Amino acid sequence: MATALMTAPTEISWVERLRAEGAEGRAAVTELHALLLKAARFEVGRRAAELAHLRGGDQEDLAQQAADDALMAILGKLDEFRGESRFTTWAYKFALL
Repeated sequence: MATALMTAPTEISWVERLRAEGAEGRAAVTELHALLLKAARFEVGRRAAELAHLRGGDQEDLAQQAADDALMAILGKLDEFRGESRFTTWAYKFALL
């Protein structure tokens, strides 16, 4: 139980930082996008056999698009984050799916 209490402020701070105005909000969005891009690159690599038709930078473009789309979806659904899991776990699902 103590662990959950220690984790909650961090998870809530993600949402607060993403809603913040100015430099703090921009920094949070940049940090989240970097995490989403890492997750999207992992998933594109995992599915490489299914994506054999992609050449050159196409896989990177796909990962970038997935991260961009995930970021926009997350920002639009911040109110739906209930804190039942880590924020990053919740956010990764947007990039992976």
